[in-house]
Amino acid sequence: MRVTQGPSVSQGGRVVSLKFLSTLNRTMRPQSKSALCERVLRLAAALLVLIATGMDDRSEGQVSVSPKLLPTLTHASQIRSLSPEEASRGYPVLVRGVITMNAPSPDFFVQDATAGIYVEGSSSPKFPHVQGESVEIEGVTGPGKFAPVIREVKLRVLGRGVLPKAQLFSLSELANGQQDSQWAEVRGIVRSAAVDRSSWREVTLAMRVAAEGGQFNVRVPITGEQDFSSWIDSEVLVEGVCGSLYNANRQLTGILFYVPRLDFIRVETAASKEIPLAELLRFAPGKGARHRVRIRGVVSYQQGSALFLQSQGRGLRVLTQQSAVLETGDLVDVLGFPAMGDSAPMLEEALVHRLGHEKAPEPLDFNLNAPWEQFDGALITMEAKLLNRQIQPDGLRLMLQHGDIFFDAAAPAGGSMERLLSIPLNSGLRVTGICLVRSGGLWQTPQSVRMLVRMPEDVVILSTPSWWNLDHTLWVLGVTAGVLLLVLAWVAVLGRRLQEQMTVIRQKGRNSAVLEERNRIARELHDTLEQELAGITMQLDLAVDCFEQAPTVAQHALETARYMSRHSLLEARRSVWDLRCQLLEDGDLVSALAQIVTPLVRGEATKVEFKIQGSPIRLPGPIEMNMLRIGQEAVANAVKHGQAGRIAVELCYATESVRLIVTDDGKGFISQASPAGHFGLLDMRERAQSMGSHLEIESETGHGTRITVEIPMQSQEASDEELKANTYSGH
Repeated sequence: MRVTQGPSVSQGGRVVSLKFLSTLNRTMRPQSKSALCERVLRLAAALLVLIATGMDDRSEGQVSVSPKLLPTLTHASQIRSLSPEEASRGYPVLVRGVITMNAPSPDFFVQDATAGIYVEGSSSPKFPHVQGESVEIEGVTGPGKFAPVIREVKLRVLGRGVLPKAQLFSLSELANGQQDSQWAEVRGIVRSAAVDRSSWREVTLAMRVAAEGGQFNVRVPITGEQDFSSWIDSEVLVEGVCGSLYNANRQLTGILFYVPRLDFIRVETAASKEIPLAELLRFAPGKGARHRVRIRGVVSYQQGSALFLQSQGRGLRVLTQQSAVLETGDLVDVLGFPAMGDSAPMLEEALVHRLGHEKAPEPLDFNLNAPWEQFDGALITMEAKLLNRQIQPDGLRLMLQHGDIFFDAAAPAGGSMERLLSIPLNSGLRVTGICLVRSGGLWQTPQSVRMLVRMPEDVVILSTPSWWNLDHTLWVLGVTAGVLLLVLAWVAVLGRRLQEQMTVIRQKGRNSAVLEERNRIARELHDTLEQELAGITMQLDLAVDCFEQAPTVAQHALETARYMSRHSLLEARRSVWDLRCQLLEDGDLVSALAQIVTPLVRGEATKVEFKIQGSPIRLPGPIEMNMLRIGQEAVANAVKHGQAGRIAVELCYATESVRLIVTDDGKGFISQASPAGHFGLLDMRERAQSMGSHLEIESETGHGTRITVEIPMQSQEASDEELKANTYSGH
């Protein structure tokens, strides 16, 4: 029997280091003075370290000092029955059992006749732990991180022991954590096997094994590099210590089997053969559905660790840990474990081997009436209407409608987003992508469809909506209303400005009317009163000259002067109160011209002839008035200044114009400058210009004068009633 000394527990309940006592005994032995001083110093240092360690242990709950004596626990089952709080009190432990697992170092597992338990190995001093040895462990209890444990203080090897007989459990019996630290057996199928160099200090084989009810992990210490890929999909019987995986709240998260050596794992059934894709997860007498299957297909899309294949007219989703990048159209051979996805089988933990490259798979037409499950994972195409879109961190989400169903299409982030964002809403699209069907309810019936768009070319625009939609119509109405408000505001501003301008115009009009009226009265006075007064003067001169020699002539001249004075008075009143001559209101231009000219040439010295060509018609009032005054002024000038003996007045009515010609045989103009500046000639020129015409004067000294004015005809002639309406003679 091999005995190893270490710390022990005193009967007073306080932990005292046996090593410290041993040092004290050696110090008390007779030695030299220098050696004695050195040992005393070492003893003091050890005592200080022991005090500090004891304080730390008490603060961590590792060593508990009880006011009364705690009983010594001798069986593993007694320790496992403690609560975490009770185990933290540090019950003294003295347990004999066999080491079932000597890893992870320095911890190990020991099992006695009652149960197995986890032992936190001592680091100072460090004891060797060999699997299969019978040992006696002295220590204290601890709460552990999941179940109570033993904290090793002293270990004595009693000899070679015998491992307990392992009991076969199902994974469901181990899943509750009650078999923690027990030597046990479990059967399952290897899902993965790889070398692990980071979990423990030892290099281990890390396996994940599937069993009825779930999966569990396995760790086996190994010494050399080996290829364990042949174990995958094999059914194995695992013998070892059932450990637990937990979180910081002491909650069970999984099962981890601690296996001492590889020979504790026995391969019972080799990997199964390839089966058709249609046979996945179907019932087969005497066969399970947990073995790997081999599928060959063409890659339709790869998204991270997910691979989508097209095989045998169906789609298949494959999950793999391989980092190889595959292209659409690659022919691959896939070996993986079948599992149920959202609505159709898929393969997990698959190994993918590229065989070559083929033509990209053709998309399947999505049929609403067919079972949706058959399209899960397949490349499909369908026509849909774009309802909305939303930018997300991982890409763009399109909300679409196909018939009576609504579904989403996810496009990856990148350059495709700009093109998809430019598509108008309510556009008709043809969308191609990977179909994902989600099922739910008691019977797992399909409830929704989702698509993965691979690239921008998978979205094709079939039709775009009319520009006149509700948003655009409201926008146009808003703009129109805004413009209308601006126009109304501008009209209001213009109205105020127009009123101001009209006030100014009316003021100017009144001023202009006053000026025009002054000019008219001046012309009327010149055309009537001046000629009448000139005639009266001539008659009076004649009466004076003939008063003695020809009383009869003088008497006649006086009568004529009296008549002309009365006529001038009437004409002056008419010029002030009437815009038109009364003669034009009573007759036409021909009669008015004859009546107004005749009094100017009374006597036998001057004769006036009237000629009318064409058919006389009525002209607008202002035109007839101006032509009458021009004719009157021309005859008056011929009598007064030209001393003409013969005067011819001619009116020519044509289709395009009316022409007035006054010809006399008088003296003519002595100079061209003098008549142009005469008030009568200036008045005649202004009247002609107001009618849109030009006054022509032809005169030679001693050969008479010819005055012509030609007026263009109006497109619409004024009626006689209109002429009478444009007069103030009724005042």
